[in-house]
Amino acid sequence: MRKKNYPASNFWIRFLAMKHCTGDWLFYLQSDEVVHERDLDTIRKRCEELLDDREVEGLLFRYRHFWGDYEHVQDGHCWYRKEIRIVRNKADIHSWESAQSFRTIPGFDGLNYRQQDGTYKLYVAEVDAEIFHYGWVRPPRLMQNKIKAFKTNHRGRESVAKMEAAHKFDRIFDYGNLSKLTVYRDSHPAVMLPWIGTFDWNDQLRFSGPAKSQNPSKPKHDRTKYRVISWIEKKLLGGRRLGEFSNYILLKR
Repeated sequence: MRKKNYPASNFWIRFLAMKHCTGDWLFYLQSDEVVHERDLDTIRKRCEELLDDREVEGLLFRYRHFWGDYEHVQDGHCWYRKEIRIVRNKADIHSWESAQSFRTIPGFDGLNYRQQDGTYKLYVAEVDAEIFHYGWVRPPRLMQNKIKAFKTNHRGRESVAKMEAAHKFDRIFDYGNLSKLTVYRDSHPAVMLPWIGTFDWNDQLRFSGPAKSQNPSKPKHDRTKYRVISWIEKKLLGGRRLGEFSNYILLKR
């Protein structure tokens, strides 16, 4: 497997922040994640309920991944359905991978935060709350900047320089045919409403036709293999995932 190198600066921000927390639980959110105010009381009560249950090391949230605008969500095979966002304030628990999750990493060296050997999944309990993930909702031109940053992290600067030379980032990002996605009609967190009010790129979105080839690379969920898997999961398996990766051990609590 190709070794992936990631900038450590973001990790150190998280590492130092955790060192300054003094509570029993740590609630971690990324800058593109928001909690709905309707869930706050449920989250607080769940933390109180499990406070003395020391086997529980974290709380597992549902995820809602918005895509392109604030009415369509990605819920196919390639998108994680649940993830840890509250953990015990324990010295050996650290953010893991690209901070999508957490693991116990004894004697962590502060550098290899993508390591798997010698790390342990957390024992978690579910909380009846969800994370609103807005990281894939931005004007198509700006989304190309995000794609470029992602590819720099995963493939390196030289690879991205070659893609730039080949004009791979010249055109605006194509979100694909949004009419094929699940529609969200419920309310958004109140803190998001002023920002949602600035939405002005609907004329750059598509609601018909096949995926175009103007993106630097086809999104994973648009590849034929994963579209077929998603169809099977939704239409034949009632939403059950095939070979779903979970970075946790779920406890029945």
